[in-house]
Amino acid sequence: MNLIEVRDKLAAVLAPVADSDPDVLSSIVDAIEPPALMLSWGDPWLEPRTACFKDGRLVVTCVASRLAPGDGIAQLEELVAYTLDRLEADPGDWPLDSVGGPSMFTLAKTNYLAARITVRVIVT
Repeated sequence: MNLIEVRDKLAAVLAPVADSDPDVLSSIVDAIEPPALMLSWGDPWLEPRTACFKDGRLVVTCVASRLAPGDGIAQLEELVAYTLDRLEADPGDWPLDSVGGPSMFTLAKTNYLAARITVRVIVT
């Protein structure tokens, strides 16, 4: 895939199809309304594969809720399962690199419960 198109292609794969599906933000933002999926590049961003191709890491940050007592973990588990199902259902190639555990994610001085799903893509 072309480096410039990868995030948009992943956003299209994860785009809501039902009213209950989470919003997909194809870039890093300064405010978020959970549940939502935010796309960004991982670290390392790119690693050499061949002279023409690189392995890229894309991160889907699954933001379930504000960090507070309650059903946050269950919501996060559902959001991660939803995301993994959508990635597996797509005929494109989105191989899973890793899924991070539930953690605090801070954005605009607000703490959220989130997990990061990292996929690898071959980019040109």
